[in-house]
Amino acid sequence: MTQLHITKIHISLKVKIENELLERHLASSATAVGEALTKAVLTRVKKNNIGYFPALEYFQNQGELDNDLIDAAETIGWFASKIAREEVQLKMRAYFSTLNFQSVQTLAFTMPAVRPDKHNAHQLLIEHYTPNVVKLDVLATLLKKDELKGIENWVRQLFKRNLCDSFLLFEVKAVSIIKN
Repeated sequence: MTQLHITKIHISLKVKIENELLERHLASSATAVGEALTKAVLTRVKKNNIGYFPALEYFQNQGELDNDLIDAAETIGWFASKIAREEVQLKMRAYFSTLNFQSVQTLAFTMPAVRPDKHNAHQLLIEHYTPNVVKLDVLATLLKKDELKGIENWVRQLFKRNLCDSFLLFEVKAVSIIKN
């Protein structure tokens, strides 16, 4: 009798949505919002003499960022996340019995990996605070009659092959088998 092998796989992705696609559907430009957030953050960091760049939430809690600017970033980030989630679901659901999103996060709202003394900090901050980059953590279930060898590499290549043309930037950050 043939045994059915059930494999649960965690896939972590980083994708960047094209600004033109976002601008067709939204009133605000992701690039303009990223530049405005960077300018505001740089001003606050210098004013408060902070030795690092905190996440946007820090400045929100201090009441130091314009609410309309934060709302624009949240709207763009929500829409970018929606596009990313739908594209992954559309292109990958045929390969897996289940495909669940554990988390979908706009990276603009995370702490930047940029130090104030870095030579190109300004440009790196613009890239970070532009709300068009999304991190997705996906939990997929694969049903196969035979046990597969090298499944992590197969999944990595499967995602790359099917999604790399869908985004301006596409990275498979991690693939791991979840033990039952």
